[in-house]
Amino acid sequence: MVDRLHLRWQVVLCVGLMQLAALGLAATVLLHNARRSVDLEMSAAESGARAQVIAAVGAALRSLPPDQVLAGLSETLVEPRHVRIAIFDARTGALPVTRAGVRDRRGADPAARAAPRWFSNLVTPAGRETRLPVLADGADYGFVSITTAPKDEIDEVWEDAAALLWALGIGFGVTVVALVVLIRRALGPLDTLNRGLGALRGGALTTRISGVPGPDFQPLVGGFNALACSLETSEADRAALARKIVALSDAERRAIAMELHDEFGPCLFGLKVKAGAIARAALKSGDDTLLRDARTVTAIVDQIQTANTRLLTTLRPMTVGQLPLVEALGDMIDGFQSTHTGIKWDIALPDRLPETEEIVDLTAYRFVQEGVTNALRHGRPRRVRVELQPHELPGRIEVLYLTVEDDGIGLPERAAEGRGLTAMRDRVRALGGTLDLGRRQAGGTRLSAILPLTTRRSAARVEPEPAR
Repeated sequence: MVDRLHLRWQVVLCVGLMQLAALGLAATVLLHNARRSVDLEMSAAESGARAQVIAAVGAALRSLPPDQVLAGLSETLVEPRHVRIAIFDARTGALPVTRAGVRDRRGADPAARAAPRWFSNLVTPAGRETRLPVLADGADYGFVSITTAPKDEIDEVWEDAAALLWALGIGFGVTVVALVVLIRRALGPLDTLNRGLGALRGGALTTRISGVPGPDFQPLVGGFNALACSLETSEADRAALARKIVALSDAERRAIAMELHDEFGPCLFGLKVKAGAIARAALKSGDDTLLRDARTVTAIVDQIQTANTRLLTTLRPMTVGQLPLVEALGDMIDGFQSTHTGIKWDIALPDRLPETEEIVDLTAYRFVQEGVTNALRHGRPRRVRVELQPHELPGRIEVLYLTVEDDGIGLPERAAEGRGLTAMRDRVRALGGTLDLGRRQAGGTRLSAILPLTTRRSAARVEPEPAR
């Protein structure tokens, strides 16, 4: 349980337990001393009262007849503090004794500061009674009883003990509060480091820590900032490498597409022209076999041209790089609309976009192409929505928000991600963006992506919280 507490609370708990132990020990010693003090006071009071009664009895026997001694003691004896004196006449029974006013040595009324019962039970000594008989000429006239009465002494001791316990308790509370404040201030830099680590864990590699006081934490702060700088540099290198890989892949695709267009295209056109010439010659000569072979060659060339065109579009959309991205997307969506007339299309494209690199345009084009193709091929939708909007994030970072969603059958349970979507996710990540595929609440599928248009960064700094 203790291991789950933060360090500051572990320290406070440890010191608090030590303070409670010290407070308990002080209370135990205080109770022991109080009991001993009350016992000593009762012994002294009993001895004094016994001497007083003996002296009074002796004086009464010398000045009064034996049968009037007890009555005389009733008028002359005054109870001292901490004892009770009772006079019992063998003939008439108990006689009254004059008692002193109920005031303690501080002049206060004991009823106003009576000790609680639990304290009295702990410090009250065993009761003692002393009886002094009054004898004359062999006759027993009665006796004087002396009994200890520690209540007023216990009340006085309780007053001192309560004051001391209150002082100790207030001191304990002040110590704990001061300790909490001191530890919070001393360990505050750890919270700052924890927030910085959380920011790094969340991907904010530009995070730096500053303003942390104390020489003990400076090596940690320096190490954190150095680590964050190294991570930022490594991530920048990785992002640049991934972007370069995508750019090289696009360049290779472009080169292959150019080769297919410039070399295969003319060759296929030449084959088609030659096959047409052969077909006309066979038709003129009446050679049916040659005519059939020529037409077969023409059909094969048509198939190769169709496949070549489809391959060119897959490798490199011809409109990207030649038209603005919005117009290229519009042309592509027009093609989808012309072949899928039974679907309601909801297109939200801006009038214009900030100037972007070709790699970003190609990624956005591929994203929309992949999303719409998957929706039409697998979703069986009645409505398809395509949206592209530019936004500016904090730090003057411009991004593109892309969305393709449909109201089709949605994603199947535990569906494996296709190669096209996986390649698109890798491409978007290589440009520093994010891609998300999920279900719509109203049914269907939603594919969204965020593509950054700029790579400018601003270092975020984690400052310590102000002292409270």
